[in-house]
Amino acid sequence: MTSSIETAESLDRIEEELLALPREVREHLAKVLESSLDGDDVEMVWDEEADRRYRAFLAGELTAIPAKEGLAQLRAQLGM
Repeated sequence: MTSSIETAESLDRIEEELLALPREVREHLAKVLESSLDGDDVEMVWDEEADRRYRAFLAGELTAIPAKEGLAQLRAQLGM
């Protein structure tokens, strides 16, 4: 059986290890933990995707096009 002292020491050790992780990893874990409390997984996934796309855009890995052009491409793909 685990005592409350052992549990507190384990939590301290886990906290120390987590705080040593890179910022991006800590942000991801924070969102996962927050989502587990809220039950709002869909919003978390979209937030992560938006962050990923924005970072890729800033890094020059993605290019932007005007919304009007993007919507026209989408309509053409959908046959509208």
